[in-house]
Amino acid sequence: MELANLWVAQHGVPDWIRVAAKSDAGAILRLLQTAVYTHLHADWHLPGDWIGSPGFVVLPKPDKPSSANSLTAVLFQKHGEMLACLAATPDPLPAAWVRVVAIDQAEKGEALLAQMLARVVPALQKQGVTQLAWLTVDSWPNLWLSPLGFSRGSQIETFVKEDRDLPEVANVPGLTIRQVYSTDFALLAELEAMSFAPIWRQSAHALAVARPQSLSFDVALLEDEIVAYQLSAPSDAGAHLVRLTVHPEKHGLGIGSALLKHAIEHYYRKGYYAVSLNTQVENSASQKLYLKFGFEPSQQRLPIWILDIPQ
Repeated sequence: MELANLWVAQHGVPDWIRVAAKSDAGAILRLLQTAVYTHLHADWHLPGDWIGSPGFVVLPKPDKPSSANSLTAVLFQKHGEMLACLAATPDPLPAAWVRVVAIDQAEKGEALLAQMLARVVPALQKQGVTQLAWLTVDSWPNLWLSPLGFSRGSQIETFVKEDRDLPEVANVPGLTIRQVYSTDFALLAELEAMSFAPIWRQSAHALAVARPQSLSFDVALLEDEIVAYQLSAPSDAGAHLVRLTVHPEKHGLGIGSALLKHAIEHYYRKGYYAVSLNTQVENSASQKLYLKFGFEPSQQRLPIWILDIPQ
């Protein structure tokens, strides 16, 4: 618990920062619509889905800050307005992501973020979280995170495909592709655990939440054993390949190519002709596949920040 104690000692935790309750949902939504600083992690969940988890905290705004009873008002106010909120949750363990941040005070933004993290980090540590990751879509947190103990990790780059040309793909003997079944999610979560470091893994629950929101969601079977899957979603520009995972022992067999071509052909049949995806800048193996299919790097890169949380 040394890190948790250090956070509390260095940044302080005001007593009126508390875990979000269901009754706070309306105030959190209003805060997200009007806050000076906001962050929403790109996943399948709505912000309210995380309410009730120990890593979702709020800082209520007192009705009358100058009142002698303002502290009492803050502590017991359940339906009033919010000054700030932060949600950081694992799904699955042992890594967590910063899912939601909103701060409605520009001059104290960095201090409020530090205080909310000081409340959240010990809660994550108790849950068994070993890393907290933040994909900073907007630039405002970037100057604050290093002093708070985060270090720069990888970068995510967007690749785009705007032509309709597809390469020839060799037939893979024994390979079949079908839509995902609800009974597949546990196996896909195991495949994720074998394929990726903790911060990149998808849980069975997350995949179940994603299914009804997807554009296409397919599994590839080799001799009736699931060895890969792809998950895609509609985007503002067309189709977005969210996930393409191949069993690490089945790389080099052409399974990824077959599954990607199957997915893109599905996009075209549905009228989605512009395709995008995100990948880590150091993932040369995946980039080789995407370049083969005519994807081009957009030069749009987003940093990932990592806070190590020792157990």
